[in-house]
Amino acid sequence: MKKITVIAGHYGSGKSTFAANYAVKQAAAGEKVTVVDMDTVNPYYRTADLADIFTANGVKLAAPRYAGTNLDVPILDYDIPSLCSEGRNLVIDLGGDDAGAYPLGKFREFIKAHSDETEILYVVNFCRFLTHEPSEAAEILREIEAACGLAATGIVNNSNLCFETDSEIIENGRQKAEQISALTGLPIFCHTLPEIPSCEGIDRNGFFPLTVYIKNVWN
Repeated sequence: MKKITVIAGHYGSGKSTFAANYAVKQAAAGEKVTVVDMDTVNPYYRTADLADIFTANGVKLAAPRYAGTNLDVPILDYDIPSLCSEGRNLVIDLGGDDAGAYPLGKFREFIKAHSDETEILYVVNFCRFLTHEPSEAAEILREIEAACGLAATGIVNNSNLCFETDSEIIENGRQKAEQISALTGLPIFCHTLPEIPSCEGIDRNGFFPLTVYIKNVWN
């Protein structure tokens, strides 16, 4: 477990949900954790919306002042070095694709100087548009890395269709995760499995359990 964990990925990959779950799991293990909402692209699905859940689980939230308001603007009024000085683990949730990765570049030199304490995880969902195939997902990863000037260290396979997920989708995601791992040379950090009724019959051994915190308004 590193002191700084950056969560990146394609739009709709589920990176914010993974970031929230990862932070809550760290807190449950006794770690002091701060979730950093660095999503300057999408004002609708973001970790800043989960403030109540974080509070209930002992997780601190650092979010832009106007996150979740009608004045939601791409301004970060905090900085990573200051947050790190508090002695807490940081889970940084980036915006989607290369556009969402640019803000991390502001802290590139600091993160490079603390590379031994940092992991940069690429969340991929092979059920999403533009990442159906490992080659497509690898191309988006390269764009994200170029935008922030930092290299990913691991892959999170988050392949699912939320409440329509079944064993076939999970197995297909596992196979494609192995392919993108071979293609990029990055290790698989984990495979996730949503805690939903349609997945109850799947053997959860070896999976990271995922509570679906962020839902569509119709769910």
